[in-house]
Amino acid sequence: MNVEQIDDVLVVALPARLDAVGVAAIENNLNELVTTHKGKVVADMSHVDFVASLALRMLLTNLKALQPLGGDLRLASLQPQIAEIFRKSRFDTLFKIYPDRESALVSYRS
Repeated sequence: MNVEQIDDVLVVALPARLDAVGVAAIENNLNELVTTHKGKVVADMSHVDFVASLALRMLLTNLKALQPLGGDLRLASLQPQIAEIFRKSRFDTLFKIYPDRESALVSYRS
């Protein structure tokens, strides 16, 4: 998991496999980063090629933690098969999803 700050937005590049092992490896660190930042976050999912239900829960938990603080977690660069999972699970109605990282960053400026 790579993390960088661009202006006031925390950009987190998620690993390729968000299965039980992948989620366990990043969940605590991600939760801490997000709750410490308390603001605008973009999850760059360009490398993610597998998402388990645990990963959906992890993302939703972080979204719910940020919203009362005035923050948001936006998703960028979902591979087609991952976007389909978000559509089928209706998670696409919970998250703002952008085609690429730059679009997600621009969305915070407008």
